[in-house]
Amino acid sequence: MTRTTWYRARLLVTLLAAVAAGACSEARSEAKSEPKSEPAQAPAAPAETPRPVLGSPIYELNDSTYIRWPLPAGAERYADLQGPSMMPYVNTLVGISERSRKDGHQWWGRVTGTPYHEDAQKFVAERFRAAGLDTRTQTFELEPSWYPKSWSVSATGESKTLALKTAHPVLRSVGTSNDGIEADAVYVGLGSKAEFLNRDVKGKAVFIYSIPQPSALRHSAAIEGAMGRAHDAGAAAVFMVLGIPGNVTTQLWGTGGESQRPTPVPTFSLGLDDGLAVREMIEAGNHVRIKVRMDTETRRGVKPTAVFGVLPGATDENVLVLAHTDALFQGAVDNASGVAVMLGLAEHFAVVPRAERKRTMTFLAPVGHHVTNDISLVWMREQMKEFWPKTALIINCEHVTTTSMYRFDRALVRANSATGHRFWVGGGTRQVPDIFFKAFMEFGVALYEAPQIRPTGDLSPLRELAPGIEVIESNEFYHSDMDVNTVPAAGLEGIARAYAKIIDEVNRLPLSALRAAPNATASR
Repeated sequence: MTRTTWYRARLLVTLLAAVAAGACSEARSEAKSEPKSEPAQAPAAPAETPRPVLGSPIYELNDSTYIRWPLPAGAERYADLQGPSMMPYVNTLVGISERSRKDGHQWWGRVTGTPYHEDAQKFVAERFRAAGLDTRTQTFELEPSWYPKSWSVSATGESKTLALKTAHPVLRSVGTSNDGIEADAVYVGLGSKAEFLNRDVKGKAVFIYSIPQPSALRHSAAIEGAMGRAHDAGAAAVFMVLGIPGNVTTQLWGTGGESQRPTPVPTFSLGLDDGLAVREMIEAGNHVRIKVRMDTETRRGVKPTAVFGVLPGATDENVLVLAHTDALFQGAVDNASGVAVMLGLAEHFAVVPRAERKRTMTFLAPVGHHVTNDISLVWMREQMKEFWPKTALIINCEHVTTTSMYRFDRALVRANSATGHRFWVGGGTRQVPDIFFKAFMEFGVALYEAPQIRPTGDLSPLRELAPGIEVIESNEFYHSDMDVNTVPAAGLEGIARAYAKIIDEVNRLPLSALRAAPNATASR
């Protein structure tokens, strides 16, 4: 039976059932022989019921229900790299961030230059020492750094005032005076050129709907230029309403991206529910006024401490593994996940006899990632000249795994698998990417089909010095207060085992087989 025939048959059965039900109803009515009454008024049409898109979960999403890649035959030496044994490191770092919030900090997390970041660095040092690494620390003075101290945003229309609690300043946004600013609200949709055409937004608070691409950090208002368009048109304040279901607080880059350039006016991200509430006030014909107050400061003389852990090898050649501990909000994906994998690798290789470690391994928690340049990495690049010619590989562990998430109608749902990864591999001969891909295939780590054209994490300042690799992934909740519970233990396990296998394979080869000629790279 064809599908069309099947549908026709089902339709006929449904019609026949409806006719039969009607006939039975009429027969029952006639059998009662009750006096007829005047026809009643037709009942009002029932209110439209929202169409359900998903049912209740059939299982709890936890470590035991994620798809887990079995340990391949011949890979027994990596069996100790267990995802559940690395998850406590994620939870410890998340707990440090939560302390920051409980202590009343509006800009909270393991922010570089705060006691919470120092606690995270101390935790890494403790784990290095416990594993038997030669642990060292070094203090660096950051460049002048932007910090928001406090802020508030509200919307008033007619007699109603809403506190927009998810309003969060983009990185390096300018502040306001103590009195703040007030401006009329205007909604410009996605903020395209067409939507700005013939719109006077000068002196107004501009609201832009922005689509995560693929995460909160990379969103349409920045990629398509809407945020800068509002600034150029003379807006008094700019709000990006992030199209993530719910009311999520996010931390975004400003118009300068990852550069040091500040925004020209106070600029914020905003949760979807808060943004839609403002839009509905405008749609109701209200004259909506936005009040913004934000106090920021530039901190000088901030001196965080980088942590080095060294495992001496059979030679003075090097493998460098790094992961930053600083974070905005809980920072589970970015970057407790990377730190957990780095610590797992340090513990794994620490029990390997020194004679079997061909190269010295250096593990590093650098400083400055989210608030300034990675100053400790810049120092290493410029001051450790003798280190790099003998470096066989750099691995950057930076938001290494997260849960697969999918949009379905207006819902955002998780799946019981780790997501695919964007990646970069380069700076070496063809052997390096071959080793990389084979290891990731062996341990079930999914990759995008095409690489990034350059590294985007802490590998960036080191990319030309030695062969390097990174996988770096994010979901909608990256750089948000919903980042917690999105790191799968199965994902940590696959990444850690793949990286360990890559290190072993690289250590089988001489430097000459790994390092490309100057000014050359091998990448996909």
